[in-house]
Amino acid sequence: MCSAIEFLGQRYYFKHAPRLPILRRDGQVEWVQWGLPYSSDKSGVPQGACARRESLLAGKWTRLKPVPVKIPCSAFMERAADRSEVWFGVDGNLAIQGALIRLPNPVFTGAMGKTEAVVYVVTVQATGEVAEVHDRMPRLVQVSRGT
Repeated sequence: MCSAIEFLGQRYYFKHAPRLPILRRDGQVEWVQWGLPYSSDKSGVPQGACARRESLLAGKWTRLKPVPVKIPCSAFMERAADRSEVWFGVDGNLAIQGALIRLPNPVFTGAMGKTEAVVYVVTVQATGEVAEVHDRMPRLVQVSRGT
């Protein structure tokens, strides 16, 4: 699953309902809400921090129109069976793949076209040293100039 990331020396944990950095095409970073808390009451919108890549490819998220994005980080964290934190470094040429969806925002009642963005960490079957700690891990993708 991916419980936290490290970006520019700061750690951001899902349990604290943070926002995640998203790389824009112009190279700037935009901060977006990370998933939905498990206590969320947004009908039909997945709760949690992650989206399984297999579910995305199978079309289970199609109605939400997910857009692939890149989440820059220097590390991500998985919890071991004993609930301890295990951090894994991420090469500077890689980013975590995210799935960004846009939801109607009830705060903007009456305003046409206003939405709020939510990003989920895309996960895959864990490999390498991550597989020793957890069965899932974030999908890492290449970062290119202009992302």
